[in-house]
Amino acid sequence: MNLFRSFLGFLVLSLMAGAVLWWGISSGQRTQAPALPGDGGLLEYERNTVEIVERYGDGVVFVSVVTRPQEVQLPPGFEFFAPFLQAPPREGAGSGFVIDQEGHILTNHHVVEGAGRITVKFHGDPKEYQARLVGSAPPLDLALLKVNAPREKLVPLVLGDSDRIRVGQKAIAMGNPFGLEFTVTQGIVSAIRENPGAIGDDSGLVPQVIQTDAAINPGNSGGPLLNSRGEVIGINTAILTPTGQFGAAQFAGVGFALPINLVKQYLPDLKAGKTLTAAEIIRNRPRLGVSLIPLSVYPESLRKQYGLPETGLMVQEVERNSPAQKAGLRPPTRYAYIQLPTGETLQVGVDGDVLLKADGVPLTSIAQLRQVLYGKKPGEAVSLEVWRQGRTLTLKVVPQVLR
Repeated sequence: MNLFRSFLGFLVLSLMAGAVLWWGISSGQRTQAPALPGDGGLLEYERNTVEIVERYGDGVVFVSVVTRPQEVQLPPGFEFFAPFLQAPPREGAGSGFVIDQEGHILTNHHVVEGAGRITVKFHGDPKEYQARLVGSAPPLDLALLKVNAPREKLVPLVLGDSDRIRVGQKAIAMGNPFGLEFTVTQGIVSAIRENPGAIGDDSGLVPQVIQTDAAINPGNSGGPLLNSRGEVIGINTAILTPTGQFGAAQFAGVGFALPINLVKQYLPDLKAGKTLTAAEIIRNRPRLGVSLIPLSVYPESLRKQYGLPETGLMVQEVERNSPAQKAGLRPPTRYAYIQLPTGETLQVGVDGDVLLKADGVPLTSIAQLRQVLYGKKPGEAVSLEVWRQGRTLTLKVVPQVLR
């Protein structure tokens, strides 16, 4: 009898434990988002990504490049040996995406730089199609190709508005990392930040970049970064490596994309077959007509000596008949010499106007001012907060294209 009672007690406890376990599992399952019917059990946030990939993925292409042999410069009389000393052609690959039914493809300049032959492959098609470089803007790391392919192969992607993106929103990267054709990664827009030197040269022509944690690796360059509507908000261009260098190392969670609104400004020139230099780009952008130096370059002792603000942009020169001159900005009348970390000596003004803010944006670098100016519509004024000999005033200036 005691044995029977022990067994009965064990059985009751087991049933109770099983019921508790079943309740815990079932209640945990009820807290999950319900799967959507008719789409293979996809959740809502998954379906959005899948729909974007299925709709626009065929517009992302694999770009293959064979570079031209590099000639070796030899002294006079040794030209005969030049063909034997040429560096052999190199092969490279990257990504790009179709933007119209004419076959135009956007990519990075560094993907096709020095190319002697360019081919393009579409998703699910092993055939290579010949492409040519139409135009490029090396200072922006931007290039436009045109592919000779059947019209049905061309799936144009929609160019969005990178000025409207918000930190934290979904970001989808498509491309061909490490030669793995048609790869999709997803993350968020991690930041909209001043270009840390990741894209373009040191001319400051790319003032801001989109930072994302969507995985970007070698081979992703030139591919699109899309939002949750499937619109292109940027061109994946660079990554920050664990060593702090921008290059072709493995992704470490920090990638950068060229904002698409900046790209759209130069599409007409690229389609017209132009190769844009830094000087040409600057010449065709609205300017104030001043040369500036950040006060962060000034030694603290020099700033204190002349009672200058800690931050801002000191006016060095004002061009004649420029918007800056018409608005009343004043250049220095006194100068000093400072030594840069490179060992060079630089002459700087010490009593000119200092630009503190532009449209309320504090100015610590010239890139910040350019970002405000480049966002202006023709004829639209910028409001400058100016420090002048210890007092602060506000000036309205209309940027213009100065020839």
